[in-house]
Amino acid sequence: MPLVRAGARNRAATCDENGTSKFVLVLFSSILLAIAACSGVLVAQELHHRPPRLAGLRVPGKDFEERTAPNLRTAPNLKVLSTSPTNGAVGVSPFQPITITFSSALAGAPPLSFSPPIQGSWKFLSPAQLEFTPSAPLLPLTTEHLVVPAGLGGARARDGANLAAPVTLSWQVANGSVLRAQQILAQLGYLPLGFTRTGPLPRGPDPYVSALFDPPEGNFYWRYPGTPRSLEQAWAPGAANIMTRGAIVAFERANLMVAYTTVHPSLWPALLRAEQSGARNPKGYSYVMVSQDQPESLTIWHDGADVYTSVANTGLPSSPTPVGTFFVYLRYASQTMQGHNPNGSYYIDHGVRWVNYFDGNDAIHGFVRAAYGFPQSLGCVELPVANAAVAWGWIHYGTLVSVMAPTTAR
Repeated sequence: MPLVRAGARNRAATCDENGTSKFVLVLFSSILLAIAACSGVLVAQELHHRPPRLAGLRVPGKDFEERTAPNLRTAPNLKVLSTSPTNGAVGVSPFQPITITFSSALAGAPPLSFSPPIQGSWKFLSPAQLEFTPSAPLLPLTTEHLVVPAGLGGARARDGANLAAPVTLSWQVANGSVLRAQQILAQLGYLPLGFTRTGPLPRGPDPYVSALFDPPEGNFYWRYPGTPRSLEQAWAPGAANIMTRGAIVAFERANLMVAYTTVHPSLWPALLRAEQSGARNPKGYSYVMVSQDQPESLTIWHDGADVYTSVANTGLPSSPTPVGTFFVYLRYASQTMQGHNPNGSYYIDHGVRWVNYFDGNDAIHGFVRAAYGFPQSLGCVELPVANAAVAWGWIHYGTLVSVMAPTTAR
């Protein structure tokens, strides 16, 4: 066994003790570092979740929160409680004010827009109610839209509340007067009557538009002596009857418009333009009379005189031509006609010429027959083809056609 000196043993012991001490120090240091690291993570997490603060902005106190709480958190949404006219209303007067009632007092007038635009002005009837007064009437049958905007840039209450979503209000203006349409159509030559105004137009910023709702006083008169009695019987002032509807169709086609058989929105501005420009009916006034007294015939009256007469065929007893007064609503220079005969057999006729439809499938047109002057069609009024070509030049869209029962006099 080797001898170890006391000093060496003491140094060895010291080294062992020192090593143990170093280990303890290292372990303790590691624990401290771990704790510090954990603390850093916690601090970082706290900083990560802490809301950012702007430099120089003082944190509001409780008194500030209490004063602003209704604006920031508890104010209910602003609402539109009612409108006049109501959404979807029809027949609204062109002079009616527009009112909007909100659920609370407004901070100011919101930006409101009409489509199409309306002339007029807004005012407050109360802190929560706005009213718009038009300064000029809208055209008849105009569909108007009003948008109340939402959000910070829209309607806003004094307590800070605003609309959650935009509110759209739509309504339709009342129709104009049929009597006024007749007055204008007569002045422009689309009726066999004339019209003389004896009273003033309504007062206001746009008297011609106002007159569409409130016609002036005046007199109608027959433009030509010897007007056929059947045509006179078709006239009714103020009624949208067959003569008026035919005149409207004639006016629309002469002005390159889509033809409707009733008064509609696009008619009114076109009538106003024609009235103010004096644009008269370029084709004159034609009227067709079909006699079923044999030999059957067709006569065209134009601007006061009979201008053409032709032999004709009307419908068989099993498929008669309707008796009454109608207007031409559809025309073809050539057409293929097909359908079923009264016995159920099928027919198809190619190249039927000079077709003028006046009632459903019944038309005035050319057709080759061995003879004419008695019933033999399926309801149409047939003419010799050459005669139908002449009649075509006198007949137009909107031309009235009167089919007389046998022995009916003019």
